[in-house]
Amino acid sequence: METITTFNGIQENVNGNYIFVNPQNSKMEGSKITFHGTGNVLFVEDGVNLSNSTIGFQGSNSIVYLSKNRHIYYVNISINHNSTVYLGKNCYFNGKMTIVASEQQNIIIGDEGLFSFGIFIRTADPHLIYDGITKKRINPSRSVLIGDHIWLGQNALILKGSVIGSGAIIGGNAVLSNKRIPSNTSVAGNPARIIKHDVFFSAECVHAWTDEMTEKYETMDTDKYIYHPSSDTVDMNLIDEELKNAGSGTERLDIIKEKLAEYTKKDRFYIDK
Repeated sequence: METITTFNGIQENVNGNYIFVNPQNSKMEGSKITFHGTGNVLFVEDGVNLSNSTIGFQGSNSIVYLSKNRHIYYVNISINHNSTVYLGKNCYFNGKMTIVASEQQNIIIGDEGLFSFGIFIRTADPHLIYDGITKKRINPSRSVLIGDHIWLGQNALILKGSVIGSGAIIGGNAVLSNKRIPSNTSVAGNPARIIKHDVFFSAECVHAWTDEMTEKYETMDTDKYIYHPSSDTVDMNLIDEELKNAGSGTERLDIIKEKLAEYTKKDRFYIDK
């Protein structure tokens, strides 16, 4: 096992695992990265501050990609064999978010996400459940795919097979599993259900507002956070399949750069009603 506690002085190849980071432009504090397998890739864009976090590569041929962020990363990531964890640009973590990628599945999170306390995202249950008549397994692991500008409320639990379109709001304590959530909808509950279509949110925080501030923001006349179908829209499931078909962590890196990091069209992850 190899353990890293600072970006300074690390080599690109660490006993068969690959680390791409510029230590002058990114830093880690009170954090730990461990490698238990080989062929893994850690890619850190310039402008990453990883604080009080852990990243554990528990298998081989997987990739964790941390995009540039004007906010601090607070994450616990556990990734197993042949999997991908991609975190988009400028996501805000109000508390530490736990991410577990298991059974060769992927977790993709787009740009500008807003994440509250106590959030868990995982691709597996992880124990096995079988049909009592057929004896066949009925809880296969599945990837979790999350678009841009998503708000996950406190203690939200995002489970296997969840696909969330850009602009959606997932309420506090919601439990989401094997569901497709359209863009610009709000959902809540256990199990989560759609409460309202055609909504959007902005990142202003109301805690210290006065009457004047409340009145100022009574209306927000903008389309910035409203998503539409267009020629720019891509199917996140197709990206997921392409990542699964890749034979190595470095192959996954090429796909991520082309299909996620460098493809930043506003409506890329729109999902219809």
